[in-house]
Amino acid sequence: MRNQRGFSTLEMLVATAVLVAAFGGLGGLLLQNARINKQQRLRAEAQADARACLALIVPKLRSAGWDPTGIGIAAVTLDPDTTDDVDEITVLADLDEDGSLSSEGEQLLIRRVGDRVEWQPDGDPYGTFQVIAVDITNDADGDGVREPMFVPDSTSDPTRVTVRITARSPARDPLSGDYIRYTVSSEVVFRKTL
Repeated sequence: MRNQRGFSTLEMLVATAVLVAAFGGLGGLLLQNARINKQQRLRAEAQADARACLALIVPKLRSAGWDPTGIGIAAVTLDPDTTDDVDEITVLADLDEDGSLSSEGEQLLIRRVGDRVEWQPDGDPYGTFQVIAVDITNDADGDGVREPMFVPDSTSDPTRVTVRITARSPARDPLSGDYIRYTVSSEVVFRKTL
């Protein structure tokens, strides 16, 4: 029975060290996978925010200048102060074809203030605004300088506008420590007539 013996203390220590190293490596791998998963979720959220915001704004801009009765409606009113931190545009359209812009939604003020985009259906900057998107910074490269959200083809009589929207992730990327940014854009031609 001398051939039967247990593990020595050294063998137990070596086995324990191997198990600790294996579990440590597995734990590190799981932690890295969790960070990558969070990064992908943040990227998907920024993309979805930018695309959803653009999808809400573009149809409104396409109706700009709708003037079926020929009363001479301008398509849009551009931002009166391009030097401030607010990007805005007012969309004008005779949607109910009554020859005036007095019905709700026929003067739609769209603006980006801080990190949110909102609109006011009566075109009154002192009225109630509805938030349509958050985490919209329009700072595509993260340098702190915001790019304009609405870029018209002309400041005197625009017929189209390029809309650029940059969404930022709500939290920092766990791998890089920076915010994830995603930019979408669309050139919109105003409808004006059929």
